[in-house]
Amino acid sequence: MTSPIGGIDPHQDNFTVGIVNQHRIAVTDKAFDNTAAGFVEAIELLTTHSVNQVGVEGTGKWGAHIAIALTAAGFDTREVPPQRTATQRRSRRLDKTDAVDAIAAARALQAEPTLGPAQTLEIYDPLVAEIEAVLEHRRALVETRTLMLHYAADQLSKLPTEIRDQLSSHGKIESRLRRLETINIDLEVTDASDYRLSWLLPLIDQDRHARREIRRLERVIDGLLDEHGTTLRDEAGIGPIAAATLLSEVGDPNRFATESKFARWCGVGAVALSSGEGPEQPNNHRLDFGGNRRINSVLYMASITQARDHDQARRYLDRKAAEGKTKRSARRAHKRQLANRVIRRMWRDEQTRTSTHTSQHLDKGASDRPWTEDDENGEGRSK
Repeated sequence: MTSPIGGIDPHQDNFTVGIVNQHRIAVTDKAFDNTAAGFVEAIELLTTHSVNQVGVEGTGKWGAHIAIALTAAGFDTREVPPQRTATQRRSRRLDKTDAVDAIAAARALQAEPTLGPAQTLEIYDPLVAEIEAVLEHRRALVETRTLMLHYAADQLSKLPTEIRDQLSSHGKIESRLRRLETINIDLEVTDASDYRLSWLLPLIDQDRHARREIRRLERVIDGLLDEHGTTLRDEAGIGPIAAATLLSEVGDPNRFATESKFARWCGVGAVALSSGEGPEQPNNHRLDFGGNRRINSVLYMASITQARDHDQARRYLDRKAAEGKTKRSARRAHKRQLANRVIRRMWRDEQTRTSTHTSQHLDKGASDRPWTEDDENGEGRSK
Protein backbone atom coordinates (compact mmCIF):
# COMPACT_ATOMS: atom_id res chain seq x y z
CA MET A 1 0.00 0.00 0.00
CA THR A 2 1.28 3.43 -0.91
CA SER A 3 2.10 5.64 2.06
CA PRO A 4 0.18 8.88 2.58
CA ILE A 5 1.72 12.06 1.18
CA GLY A 6 2.15 15.30 3.13
CA GLY A 7 2.00 18.85 1.83
CA ILE A 8 2.96 22.11 3.53
CA ASP A 9 1.87 25.68 2.78
CA PRO A 10 4.22 27.99 4.75
CA HIS A 11 3.79 31.61 5.78
CA GLN A 12 5.70 34.05 7.94
CA ASP A 13 4.01 33.22 11.26
CA ASN A 14 2.56 29.77 10.62
CA PHE A 15 2.39 26.88 8.20
CA THR A 16 -0.32 24.37 7.38
CA VAL A 17 0.20 20.65 6.96
CA GLY A 18 -2.14 18.63 4.73
CA ILE A 19 -2.12 14.86 4.25
CA VAL A 20 -3.72 12.82 1.44
CA ASN A 21 -3.99 9.04 1.11
CA GLN A 22 -3.10 6.89 -1.89
CA HIS A 23 -6.47 7.73 -3.47
CA ARG A 24 -5.71 11.49 -3.37
CA ILE A 25 -8.37 11.96 -0.70
CA ALA A 26 -7.64 14.48 2.04
CA VAL A 27 -7.04 12.79 5.38
CA THR A 28 -6.36 15.75 7.65
CA ASP A 29 -4.92 19.26 7.80
CA LYS A 30 -3.62 21.32 10.69
CA ALA A 31 -1.85 24.65 11.20
CA PHE A 32 1.28 25.14 13.32
CA ASP A 33 3.41 28.07 14.40
CA ASN A 34 6.43 28.62 12.16
CA THR A 35 8.78 28.00 15.10
CA ALA A 36 10.94 25.16 16.40
CA ALA A 37 8.08 23.97 18.60
CA GLY A 38 5.74 23.98 15.60
CA PHE A 39 8.22 21.90 13.60
CA VAL A 40 8.24 19.24 16.32
CA GLU A 41 4.43 19.12 16.43
CA ALA A 42 4.20 18.86 12.63
CA ILE A 43 6.74 16.03 12.54
CA GLU A 44 4.72 14.18 15.19
CA LEU A 45 1.55 14.57 13.08
CA LEU A 46 3.29 13.30 9.94
CA THR A 47 4.84 10.39 11.81
CA THR A 48 1.47 9.43 13.31
CA HIS A 49 0.00 9.12 9.80
CA SER A 50 3.03 7.15 8.50
CA VAL A 51 4.00 9.86 6.01
CA ASN A 52 7.38 9.38 4.36
CA GLN A 53 7.30 11.98 1.58
CA VAL A 54 6.40 15.64 2.06
CA GLY A 55 6.03 18.40 -0.50
CA VAL A 56 6.88 21.91 0.71
CA GLU A 57 6.05 25.08 -1.18
CA GLY A 58 8.40 28.04 -0.91
CA THR A 59 11.49 26.35 0.52
CA GLY A 60 13.54 29.36 -0.52
CA LYS A 61 11.75 31.63 1.94
CA TRP A 62 9.23 30.91 4.69
CA GLY A 63 9.33 27.17 4.05
CA ALA A 64 13.11 26.94 4.41
CA HIS A 65 13.26 26.05 8.10
CA ILE A 66 10.46 23.49 8.08
CA ALA A 67 12.13 21.86 5.05
CA ILE A 68 15.43 21.68 6.98
CA ALA A 69 13.66 20.21 10.02
CA LEU A 70 11.86 17.60 7.91
CA THR A 71 15.03 16.58 6.07
CA ALA A 72 16.93 16.29 9.36
CA ALA A 73 14.11 14.11 10.71
CA GLY A 74 14.51 11.69 7.80
CA PHE A 75 11.56 12.68 5.61
CA ASP A 76 11.85 12.68 1.82
CA THR A 77 11.28 16.43 1.44
CA ARG A 78 10.48 17.75 -2.06
CA GLU A 79 10.14 21.26 -3.45
CA VAL A 80 6.67 21.93 -4.86
CA PRO A 81 6.54 24.95 -7.23
CA PRO A 82 3.61 27.30 -6.51
CA GLN A 83 2.33 26.75 -10.06
CA ARG A 84 1.84 23.03 -9.34
CA THR A 85 -0.15 23.82 -6.21
CA ALA A 86 -2.31 26.36 -8.04
CA THR A 87 -2.98 23.87 -10.86
CA GLN A 88 -4.19 21.24 -8.41
CA ARG A 89 -6.44 23.75 -6.66
CA ARG A 90 -7.93 25.23 -9.82
CA SER A 91 -8.57 21.86 -11.43
CA ARG A 92 -11.01 21.15 -8.61
CA ARG A 93 -12.35 24.73 -8.46
CA LEU A 94 -11.51 24.91 -4.77
CA ASP A 95 -11.29 27.93 -2.50
CA LYS A 96 -7.96 29.66 -1.87
CA THR A 97 -7.15 28.83 1.77
CA ASP A 98 -4.08 27.60 3.60
CA ALA A 99 -5.63 24.17 4.20
CA VAL A 100 -6.58 23.81 0.52
CA ASP A 101 -3.08 24.87 -0.56
CA ALA A 102 -1.45 22.35 1.78
CA ILE A 103 -3.63 19.53 0.43
CA ALA A 104 -2.96 20.75 -3.12
CA ALA A 105 0.81 20.64 -2.47
CA ALA A 106 0.48 17.02 -1.34
CA ARG A 107 -1.57 16.15 -4.43
CA ALA A 108 0.94 17.92 -6.69
CA LEU A 109 3.73 15.76 -5.29
CA GLN A 110 1.56 12.65 -5.61
CA ALA A 111 0.88 13.51 -9.25
CA GLU A 112 4.55 14.23 -9.99
CA PRO A 113 6.73 12.16 -7.62
CA THR A 114 9.89 13.13 -9.53
CA LEU A 115 9.83 16.71 -8.20
CA GLY A 116 13.29 17.73 -7.00
CA PRO A 117 14.38 17.50 -3.37
CA ALA A 118 14.02 20.63 -1.27
CA GLN A 119 17.12 22.79 -1.01
CA THR A 120 18.52 22.29 2.49
CA LEU A 121 22.06 23.55 2.06
CA GLU A 122 22.75 23.65 5.80
CA ILE A 123 22.30 19.88 5.93
CA TYR A 124 23.85 19.08 2.55
CA ASP A 125 26.99 21.20 2.98
CA PRO A 126 27.49 24.11 5.44
CA LEU A 127 30.22 25.53 3.17
CA VAL A 128 27.78 25.83 0.26
CA ALA A 129 25.29 27.45 2.64
CA GLU A 130 27.97 30.02 3.54
CA ILE A 131 28.66 30.66 -0.16
CA GLU A 132 24.94 31.26 -0.68
CA ALA A 133 24.80 33.71 2.26
CA VAL A 134 27.73 35.78 0.96
CA LEU A 135 26.32 35.65 -2.58
CA GLU A 136 22.94 36.94 -1.39
CA HIS A 137 24.68 39.76 0.50
CA ARG A 138 26.50 40.77 -2.69
CA ARG A 139 23.31 40.47 -4.73
CA ALA A 140 21.49 42.79 -2.31
CA LEU A 141 24.27 45.38 -2.51
CA VAL A 142 24.35 45.24 -6.32
CA GLU A 143 20.59 45.66 -6.61
CA THR A 144 20.55 48.51 -4.07
CA ARG A 145 23.40 50.30 -5.86
CA THR A 146 21.70 49.85 -9.24
CA LEU A 147 18.45 51.33 -7.91
CA MET A 148 20.32 54.25 -6.34
CA LEU A 149 22.13 55.02 -9.62
CA HIS A 150 18.84 54.98 -11.53
CA TYR A 151 17.45 57.60 -9.13
CA ALA A 152 20.67 59.59 -9.43
CA ALA A 153 20.43 59.59 -13.24
CA ASP A 154 16.89 60.95 -13.01
CA GLN A 155 17.98 63.73 -10.67
CA LEU A 156 21.04 64.62 -12.77
CA SER A 157 18.76 65.26 -15.72
CA LYS A 158 16.79 67.80 -13.64
CA LEU A 159 19.77 69.91 -12.61
CA PRO A 160 20.09 73.44 -14.08
CA THR A 161 21.42 73.69 -17.63
CA GLU A 162 24.59 75.45 -16.44
CA ILE A 163 25.48 72.39 -14.38
CA ARG A 164 24.30 69.77 -16.87
CA ASP A 165 26.42 71.35 -19.59
CA GLN A 166 29.50 70.58 -17.51
CA LEU A 167 28.46 66.93 -17.16
CA SER A 168 28.98 64.45 -19.94
CA SER A 169 25.77 63.21 -21.51
CA HIS A 170 27.42 59.89 -22.31
CA GLY A 171 29.07 57.18 -20.27
CA LYS A 172 28.07 55.39 -17.13
CA ILE A 173 25.86 57.00 -14.53
CA GLU A 174 28.48 56.68 -11.80
CA SER A 175 31.04 58.52 -13.95
CA ARG A 176 28.66 61.42 -14.51
CA LEU A 177 27.80 61.46 -10.83
CA ARG A 178 31.47 61.66 -9.80
CA ARG A 179 32.02 64.64 -12.11
CA LEU A 180 29.92 66.71 -9.71
CA GLU A 181 33.02 66.82 -7.49
CA THR A 182 35.14 68.45 -10.18
CA ILE A 183 32.85 70.96 -11.88
CA ASN A 184 31.90 74.48 -10.85
CA ILE A 185 28.59 74.41 -9.03
CA ASP A 186 28.89 77.84 -7.36
CA LEU A 187 25.99 79.15 -9.36
CA GLU A 188 22.73 80.80 -8.60
CA VAL A 189 20.30 77.90 -8.39
CA THR A 190 16.76 77.43 -7.20
CA ASP A 191 15.97 75.89 -3.84
CA ALA A 192 14.89 72.66 -5.57
CA SER A 193 18.19 72.36 -7.46
CA ASP A 194 20.15 73.22 -4.32
CA TYR A 195 18.37 70.42 -2.48
CA ARG A 196 19.04 67.97 -5.31
CA LEU A 197 22.75 68.77 -5.15
CA SER A 198 22.74 68.40 -1.37
CA TRP A 199 21.71 64.74 -1.59
CA LEU A 200 23.43 63.88 -4.88
CA LEU A 201 26.93 64.80 -3.66
CA PRO A 202 26.91 62.39 -0.67
CA LEU A 203 25.85 59.61 -3.05
CA ILE A 204 29.32 59.74 -4.61
CA ASP A 205 31.00 58.47 -1.43
CA GLN A 206 28.15 56.01 -0.85
CA ASP A 207 28.67 54.58 -4.33
CA ARG A 208 32.43 54.24 -3.77
CA HIS A 209 31.83 52.43 -0.49
CA ALA A 210 29.27 50.10 -2.13
CA ARG A 211 31.71 49.23 -4.93
CA ARG A 212 34.50 48.48 -2.43
CA GLU A 213 32.19 46.25 -0.41
CA ILE A 214 30.99 44.41 -3.51
CA ARG A 215 34.59 43.75 -4.57
CA ARG A 216 35.45 42.56 -1.06
CA LEU A 217 32.55 40.09 -1.10
CA GLU A 218 33.69 38.83 -4.50
CA ARG A 219 37.11 38.08 -3.01
CA VAL A 220 35.43 36.25 -0.11
CA ILE A 221 33.40 34.18 -2.58
CA ASP A 222 36.55 33.37 -4.55
CA GLY A 223 38.23 32.12 -1.39
CA LEU A 224 35.23 30.00 -0.42
CA LEU A 225 35.20 28.46 -3.89
CA ASP A 226 38.88 27.56 -3.49
CA GLU A 227 38.02 25.91 -0.18
CA HIS A 228 35.17 24.03 -1.82
CA GLY A 229 37.41 22.75 -4.61
CA THR A 230 34.92 23.26 -7.44
CA THR A 231 36.18 23.10 -11.02
CA LEU A 232 33.30 25.16 -12.41
CA ARG A 233 35.60 28.17 -12.90
CA ASP A 234 37.65 26.08 -15.32
CA GLU A 235 34.72 26.24 -17.74
CA ALA A 236 35.14 29.23 -20.03
CA GLY A 237 32.63 31.96 -19.31
CA ILE A 238 31.94 30.87 -15.72
CA GLY A 239 33.57 33.16 -13.18
CA PRO A 240 33.38 33.19 -9.37
CA ILE A 241 29.88 34.70 -9.18
CA ALA A 242 28.47 32.31 -11.78
CA ALA A 243 30.13 29.34 -10.07
CA ALA A 244 28.77 30.40 -6.68
CA THR A 245 25.30 30.80 -8.20
CA LEU A 246 25.47 27.28 -9.63
CA LEU A 247 26.59 25.76 -6.34
CA SER A 248 23.97 27.52 -4.22
CA GLU A 249 21.07 26.97 -6.63
CA VAL A 250 21.86 23.34 -7.49
CA GLY A 251 22.94 22.19 -4.05
CA ASP A 252 23.49 18.44 -4.19
CA PRO A 253 24.10 17.69 -7.89
CA ASN A 254 23.30 14.01 -7.37
CA ARG A 255 19.62 14.92 -7.07
CA PHE A 256 19.69 15.05 -10.89
CA ALA A 257 19.92 11.51 -12.22
CA THR A 258 20.63 12.52 -15.83
CA GLU A 259 21.80 15.49 -17.87
CA SER A 260 18.35 15.85 -19.39
CA LYS A 261 16.73 16.25 -15.96
CA PHE A 262 19.19 18.98 -15.07
CA ALA A 263 18.58 20.70 -18.41
CA ARG A 264 14.84 20.54 -17.83
CA TRP A 265 15.25 21.97 -14.32
CA CYS A 266 17.24 24.98 -15.48
CA GLY A 267 15.06 25.61 -18.55
CA VAL A 268 17.53 24.86 -21.36
CA GLY A 269 15.91 21.67 -22.58
CA ALA A 270 14.12 22.13 -25.90
CA VAL A 271 10.33 21.90 -25.69
CA ALA A 272 8.70 20.08 -28.60
CA LEU A 273 6.30 22.16 -30.66
CA SER A 274 4.46 19.69 -32.84
CA SER A 275 1.00 19.27 -34.30
CA GLY A 276 -0.11 16.89 -37.01
CA GLU A 277 3.35 15.43 -37.57
CA GLY A 278 2.30 11.87 -36.80
CA PRO A 279 4.34 9.35 -34.82
CA GLU A 280 7.72 10.67 -35.96
CA GLN A 281 10.00 12.70 -33.73
CA PRO A 282 8.88 16.37 -33.68
CA ASN A 283 10.81 18.65 -36.00
CA ASN A 284 10.05 21.96 -34.31
CA HIS A 285 10.98 23.04 -30.81
CA ARG A 286 10.61 26.25 -28.81
CA LEU A 287 12.26 27.99 -25.90
CA ASP A 288 11.44 26.69 -22.40
CA PHE A 289 10.06 29.65 -20.45
CA GLY A 290 10.16 27.74 -17.16
CA GLY A 291 13.03 26.39 -15.13
CA ASN A 292 15.52 28.12 -12.87
CA ARG A 293 16.07 31.50 -14.51
CA ARG A 294 19.24 32.32 -12.58
CA ILE A 295 20.98 29.19 -13.84
CA ASN A 296 19.52 29.80 -17.29
CA SER A 297 21.08 33.28 -17.23
CA VAL A 298 24.46 31.88 -16.13
CA LEU A 299 24.46 29.43 -19.05
CA TYR A 300 23.38 32.15 -21.48
CA MET A 301 26.23 34.45 -20.43
CA ALA A 302 28.71 31.57 -20.64
CA SER A 303 27.45 30.80 -24.15
CA ILE A 304 27.86 34.44 -25.20
CA THR A 305 31.41 34.55 -23.81
CA GLN A 306 32.46 31.29 -25.45
CA ALA A 307 30.98 32.30 -28.81
CA ARG A 308 33.07 35.47 -28.65
CA ASP A 309 36.38 34.09 -27.37
CA HIS A 310 36.58 30.36 -28.09
CA ASP A 311 37.03 28.66 -31.44
CA GLN A 312 35.36 25.42 -30.32
CA ALA A 313 32.13 27.21 -29.43
CA ARG A 314 32.21 29.23 -32.67
CA ARG A 315 32.65 26.05 -34.70
CA TYR A 316 29.73 24.44 -32.88
CA LEU A 317 27.43 27.40 -33.54
CA ASP A 318 28.54 27.57 -37.19
CA ARG A 319 27.81 23.89 -37.62
CA LYS A 320 24.32 24.33 -36.19
CA ALA A 321 23.75 27.26 -38.53
CA ALA A 322 24.88 25.11 -41.47
CA GLU A 323 22.30 22.52 -40.43
CA GLY A 324 19.59 25.12 -40.98
CA LYS A 325 19.04 26.24 -37.39
CA THR A 326 18.29 29.86 -36.64
CA LYS A 327 20.67 31.88 -34.50
CA ARG A 328 18.38 31.51 -31.48
CA SER A 329 18.01 27.75 -32.00
CA ALA A 330 21.78 27.37 -32.28
CA ARG A 331 22.23 29.35 -29.08
CA ARG A 332 19.68 27.16 -27.33
CA ALA A 333 21.51 24.02 -28.48
CA HIS A 334 24.81 25.43 -27.21
CA LYS A 335 23.27 26.23 -23.82
CA ARG A 336 22.08 22.64 -23.60
CA GLN A 337 25.61 21.44 -24.35
CA LEU A 338 26.95 23.75 -21.65
CA ALA A 339 24.38 22.42 -19.18
CA ASN A 340 25.63 18.88 -19.83
CA ARG A 341 29.23 19.92 -19.20
CA VAL A 342 28.32 21.86 -16.05
CA ILE A 343 26.39 19.06 -14.37
CA ARG A 344 29.10 16.53 -15.28
CA ARG A 345 31.69 18.79 -13.65
CA MET A 346 29.53 19.05 -10.56
CA TRP A 347 29.07 15.28 -10.40
CA ARG A 348 32.84 14.76 -10.65
CA ASP A 349 33.53 17.43 -8.05
CA GLU A 350 31.03 15.87 -5.67
CA GLN A 351 32.54 12.43 -6.16
CA THR A 352 36.04 13.83 -5.52
CA ARG A 353 34.94 15.69 -2.39
CA THR A 354 33.09 12.65 -1.06
CA SER A 355 36.04 10.33 -1.62
CA THR A 356 38.44 12.88 -0.09
CA HIS A 357 36.20 13.33 2.94
CA THR A 358 35.90 9.56 3.36
CA SER A 359 39.67 9.14 3.04
CA GLN A 360 40.32 11.85 5.62
CA HIS A 361 37.76 10.33 7.96
CA LEU A 362 39.38 6.90 7.68
CA ASP A 363 42.85 8.37 8.17
CA LYS A 364 41.68 10.28 11.21
CA GLY A 365 40.08 7.16 12.65
CA ALA A 366 43.28 5.23 12.11
CA SER A 367 45.45 7.95 13.65
CA ASP A 368 43.18 8.22 16.68
CA ARG A 369 43.31 4.47 17.34
CA PRO A 370 45.82 3.37 20.00
CA TRP A 371 49.13 2.10 18.60
CA THR A 372 49.55 -1.66 18.60
CA GLU A 373 52.23 -4.10 17.64
CA ASP A 374 50.34 -4.85 14.42
CA ASP A 375 51.07 -1.28 13.25
CA GLU A 376 54.79 -1.91 13.45
CA ASN A 377 54.36 -4.96 11.23
CA GLY A 378 52.21 -3.03 8.75
CA GLU A 379 49.10 -5.09 9.51
CA GLY A 380 47.08 -2.79 11.74
CA ARG A 381 45.54 -0.48 9.06
CA SER A 382 44.43 -3.32 6.81
CA LYS A 383 42.31 -5.02 9.45
